[in-house]
This record gives sequence, C-alpha cells and structure tokens, in this order.
Amino acid sequence: MIKFIAYICFIGSFISFGLSTLGLYKFPDAYTRMHALGIGDTLGVGLIGLGLILLSPDWILRLKLIVVLLLFWIINPTMTHLISKAGIIRGTKPAEETKLMKE
Repeated sequence: MIKFIAYICFIGSFISFGLSTLGLYKFPDAYTRMHALGIGDTLGVGLIGLGLILLSPDWILRLKLIVVLLLFWIINPTMTHLISKAGIIRGTKPAEETKLMKE
C-alpha cells in the first residue's frame, strides 16, 4: 500500500512538472512564466520527496530527505522572488495583460 501511495506521489510530481513546463509556452511574459515554474517546481519536488520518504528504509535517511525538502521549500520561492524583483528593478516590463498589484 505504501508503494502505491509513493507511486501516486511520483505521478503527481510528473504532472506538476509537466504543467509548469506548459506554463513556459502559455504565459505571456517572464514574470508569469517564473511564477508558474516556481510553483510547479516546489510542488513537484515536494511530491518526489514525499514519495522517497515513504520508500526509504531508514529513519536517518527520512530525516535527511525532510531537511533537503525544507531547504528547497525555503530557497526556491525566495530565489524566484529575488530574480523577479531584479527584473523589475532593471526595467523589464511585464506584458500588457499582466495584472500588477498596486503598491
């Protein structure tokens, strides 16, 4: 039963990565593309990590996987935000149909 749940996690991560890759072609500008990839990567890696945690034989390996997942969940959204902010500061304009939050 645990292998079945782990395989469902792997399939879910494959779907997440696939949909985020589709976002590269569908969305109009770099900011919305980066948002799609950031969310897809975070979800996809999380599901892969959950599947690996379920299949790991030792608790020390599970602990290492949890630490790697936590680091990835902190670093990936932060770096996506920093790259987008740098693009805005350098003057890269979003597409006309992109809605911006007013500051």
